[in-house]
Amino acid sequence: MNQLFHLQSPYPLTKLKRLPLREQPAYRVSQNADACNLVELLAALVGGSQQIEIAEALLERFGNIRQLHQAHIIEIGGIHGIGQQTAIRLKAALALGKKAMLETEEERPTIHSPADAAALVQYEMSLLEQEHLKVMLLDTRNRVIDIVEIYHGSVNASQVRVAELFKPAIQQMATTILVLHNHPTGDPSPSPDDVTVTRAIAQAGKLLDIELIDHIVLGNNGRYVSLKERGLGFDSLISDGRNAYRVSENDVIFTYTRAQALAEGVLIDTTEMAHEAGFKIPTAITADLHARLLPNDTELARGQSYEGRLWDVLWMASVGARLSGSTDRVSFQVILAEVEDRHPQKTRQNTLNLWCVIGPGDQGEPVITVGFPRDF
Repeated sequence: MNQLFHLQSPYPLTKLKRLPLREQPAYRVSQNADACNLVELLAALVGGSQQIEIAEALLERFGNIRQLHQAHIIEIGGIHGIGQQTAIRLKAALALGKKAMLETEEERPTIHSPADAAALVQYEMSLLEQEHLKVMLLDTRNRVIDIVEIYHGSVNASQVRVAELFKPAIQQMATTILVLHNHPTGDPSPSPDDVTVTRAIAQAGKLLDIELIDHIVLGNNGRYVSLKERGLGFDSLISDGRNAYRVSENDVIFTYTRAQALAEGVLIDTTEMAHEAGFKIPTAITADLHARLLPNDTELARGQSYEGRLWDVLWMASVGARLSGSTDRVSFQVILAEVEDRHPQKTRQNTLNLWCVIGPGDQGEPVITVGFPRDF
């Protein structure tokens, strides 16, 4: 009598093997990709016998496609069943999808206001844990050509190289750019560095005939600040006060009362340390000087600090004021040791030619401002 043996495979059936051919991701995508759900699309990209399980694991780990798009390749490759090559393939596919949205002229987003620009990147950038700086490239009709990330990490005036901001604009023949960066703290209030960087970009744009139309700082909960609307770093008149503090760059003049300048970060209050250095009246330094004194990561590792550099400036200013006998303006120099934050890390000695200006405050009271000659 014949016996019937039931052999059980040591390998359990995967979800892919349980599906008929017409319901498998690859077949579904080949027939109508637009009708496929996220798991099917990701599974078709991943491939392999466990593609559906891996696709589900990706969505469980990152939550949605936006988060997956932002994830580093190492994070994606850490999912069981995904190697580096598959992670790279996924990142490439997501980047292509994003660029496809900007490819057709008729469908390109058009920027009419800061709100339009912020809406395009707000969700993505508000989730980032570090500062990221992006440049939005626009054509003559303010339609978006591309959005390019330039920096991530600490975005300050001493590290941002303006030439790198304009490189993609030149390559893609953009006539206008809009700069965006996020504040991971969630507070979109512009810092002195943000104002300094904006001025530098706007000035370079005039030389290159590529207009900077705005610099937007993004926070959380949909909050953002347009530096153009606030008149920070652009050609705008904030106050016509008689005792206004004036920041000039060539023929462009930015006018503030001293109180406004301190509130907006154009001036940085240094009164407490200035008292220790010998000044007995309110003292501030300009945002440009503040940005120049900020040490980069390499300089911090070598023991340099912002407070130490600031002390050197204020001390030399007080010494210069005592020696000169001038009642309104003193010129002095400070030698700053600067180390490049990239390999090779070269060290150089830079001489800062500075002014210490004594003038009236908002109510006519004596005040001191220290900065570069161009800041006055």
